[in-house]
Parts: sequence; structure tokens; C-alpha cells
Amino acid sequence: METIYISQYKRSLICTLFCCLLLTACSWNVRQPENASVQEEEPEIFPDYRDVTVPVNISPLNFRLTRECEHQYVLITGEKGGRLECDGERSLRLDPDAWRKLLEENAGGTLTLVCSSLEKDGWKTWKPFQIHVDERPIDSHLVYRLIEPGYEKWHIVGIYQRDLESFDEKVIIRNDMTGYNCMNCHAFCMNDPNQMMLHMRAVHDGTYIIRGKEIERLKTKTKQTISNLTYPYWHPSGKYITTSVNDIKQFFHAVKEKKMEVFDLESDVVVYDVEQHKILSAASLITKDAFETFPAFSPDGKWLYFCSAPAREMPAEYDKVRYHICRVAFDAGKGTLQLPVDTVVRADSLSYTFPRISPDGRFLMYTETAYGQFPIWHKDAEIRMLELETHQPVDMTSLNSTDTESYHSWSSQSDWVVFSSRRDNGLYTLPYICRIGVDGHPAKPFLLPQEDPEKYDYQLYSYNLPELVTGEVTLDPYALQQKALNGTAEQISFE
Repeated sequence: METIYISQYKRSLICTLFCCLLLTACSWNVRQPENASVQEEEPEIFPDYRDVTVPVNISPLNFRLTRECEHQYVLITGEKGGRLECDGERSLRLDPDAWRKLLEENAGGTLTLVCSSLEKDGWKTWKPFQIHVDERPIDSHLVYRLIEPGYEKWHIVGIYQRDLESFDEKVIIRNDMTGYNCMNCHAFCMNDPNQMMLHMRAVHDGTYIIRGKEIERLKTKTKQTISNLTYPYWHPSGKYITTSVNDIKQFFHAVKEKKMEVFDLESDVVVYDVEQHKILSAASLITKDAFETFPAFSPDGKWLYFCSAPAREMPAEYDKVRYHICRVAFDAGKGTLQLPVDTVVRADSLSYTFPRISPDGRFLMYTETAYGQFPIWHKDAEIRMLELETHQPVDMTSLNSTDTESYHSWSSQSDWVVFSSRRDNGLYTLPYICRIGVDGHPAKPFLLPQEDPEKYDYQLYSYNLPELVTGEVTLDPYALQQKALNGTAEQISFE
């Protein structure tokens, strides 16, 4: 008689499906697999949520099997109890209440997912995979700009907020409310949704600073600075904003492998006093022999980090500009910088940009690219991290991909980051969320969940500058609109 051997995972799968049939005999609304053939491979799904780590408060991880099939089914069981099943023709959309209950019950544990697909030759059940549920929640909201990935021209541009615990998305401000102008560079003070700023360009231009219900509109170009305020970052006290001032240019490549370059003819770093409405001359880095840009305060407010490169002839030497990450002491009481400047990450053969320090002060995260300070169009760009106390690098392999990783921001508790990536199609930047362990090592990141997992196929917008905040931005969009349309802009000074 022939002996039949069954692999361990197949035995486990058969037991799981048998228990499913016993426990779900009353689930008449879900179409379950019948006489399914067991497959050796894990299913190919989009988004790829296999073996990711998610916060306990994340919205349902809806997904779809990428193979052609007539119907899809998933059974989810929790290590600590609970179960959830779902089916659909094109995708799998999980019940939000059942999902939330399952996560809470399995905080600190794992979920096991068994997917099945109905194909021309019948049902197929695929090898199980897991999702790890971290008990630490993520900040509840994500703010981003949605913009067509164009160049000089734009149509609809908006700054939006998304509730990460649900699929609710709201407009903070959209440019069809303000004459189809450009709006960019939103920033928050220590993840606080009640302290933010943004710029508007072209019509109704100005820097808009929002604190609670108070909205200021500012003219920020002075005789001593080369441009309006550009790339901002708040001081933890809320009293200051450090920002670059840049003479920004761009050009297009003639080869299909590269699309465009963004570079500075000049750039400096300044500190703006929010209360006194002035740029502090004693806290500004204004030089002709160096390009300074992308400043950021440390979470204790004592250090000003920034990117700096020796000035070169532009654009002729655009691919020879390489930026160090530097820092200089900042006296918040006096509003002054205290030299000398310290080089934290030295540029030799590569260039470094977007310095962001974790709120607990332990880690410096930044972007690495071959040259320049604007890596969004650089396929080679990757995210790196340094432990500040030991100056030792952290292995970020599991966070990066073979395509562009660029902008990134920390959660308020230093345990999650969100970053921009082009790994899915090479054209649109999409927001990925990643758990950062106590030792600094990243888990496998996951794409921002959507109610319709096919949304990323038809929403042809890039998610720009994703920023985590601890609650909903309650700013009334129409109050900001009225400030833009009818308010006067106050001229700041340089002293």
C-alpha cells in the first residue's frame, strides 16, 4: 500500500480549515472554499502585508490576491483568541469592528491568515502567513499633501489628514479654494495637530502659521535673505521655526532612466521667532561658500541640525554636490547659535539629507543618495539611521527597497516612522509605516491601508511629506481660505 506523507504546514492548515467549518457554520453570508487544493506557496497579495508588524490601533489591512480568480477568501485567527473571515470578488475588505476587536485581543501576539482563491480549476488554499500586532499604538492621524507627480505645473493640490484608526480622510486645505495656487511644506510642532504651518505660492502667497484657531499670514522675504522661507522645522518650545531659504532650480534629463533634478543655486539656514515676527540674525547660517538646507531642531531644543555642502558652480557641477549632516548648539533663551559647527555624518562619496531626530533623542534618521539634497527622484535613495550616543549605524535593510525611499517622520513616542517610497511603481510616492524597535531595528514596513485596496491603482497622486500627529487637525478649512482670500500678510523682519 502506498504511503502518503503530509507536510507539517499542510496538517496544520487542514486542522485550521476543519475548525473553521465547525466554528463558522452559521456564517451564511461568507462564501467559504470547498474541496480546496492545498498549495505550497504563500499567496501574492497587494498591498503586501505578509509578516508585517502593525500597531494595535491601525485600520483594517484590506488587500487583494493579485492572481486572476473568480472569488477570494481569507480566514484570520488570533494567537490569543478571536477569528475573522471575509470574502469578495475583487478584494478582501475586513469588517472594521471585528478587526479592531481582533487586534485588541491579540496585542503583543500574532494573527495567522489563510487565503483561498476560486479559479477555473476550483478552489486553492495558500500557505498561511502572519501579521504581528504590536501593543504600542501609532499616533492617530497622518497629514500629507496629495499632488500629481508633475514638475512646473499642477492642477489640484491639497493637504489632507487621514485617521489611521479608520479610513476617514479630510481636507485641511485644497487649492481649488484659493485660486489653484501651490501649497507645500506643512510642518507640526512636536506632532501637535494644533500647531502647524504651511506655505502658499503664487496667488494668495505667504507663510501661514496656525496655533489653535489663530491664523497668521506672513510675508517672509527680507532684504537680507535670498528667498521666502522654504523647508521648515519647529523648535519644541513652539517659539521658533528653523527654515532654509533657497534659490531652487530644476532641469530634465534626456535619458529615460532619470527624470529630473532639483538643486539650489544658493541656500542658507535661518531661525524665525514666531512671537516677535523676526528672523534672528544671531541664529542664522548665511554664507556664500556653502549651501545649507533642511534644518531640524533636536527634541530637547539644544541643537540645530542641518545639511551643508561646499558651494559649487551650478548647474554644471550638480552631480558633484554632496551634503554633510552638521549640527550647532542653539541657545533658546537668547535665540543665538553657539559655534563651532560639528559634522555628524560626513559626506565622502555620498550625500545626506532630511535629518530627523527621534523624539526620545536616541536616533538620527536621514536619507542617503549619490549626490545633491533632493533625492525624491533618485532611484538609489535609501533611508539610514545612526544611534547618536554611540555613533553606530543601524541596519535599515528591512525598511529599504530597490527604488526610492526619501522623506520620513517619527511618531511622538519614537516607536513608529512613516516614510515616502516609490517601491510599488517607480512613479508615485506612497506612504509606508514601519515599527522601530527599542534597539532601533526596523520591522518590515507596510503600505498605508485603504478601504478599497485598489485605490492605489486609480488615485494617480503622490503622497508628499507624510507627517504623524497625535490627533485630528481641527482647523476649519474655510477659516484658512478666508485668511488667504481676504487677510493681509504681515511683513517679518530680519534683526
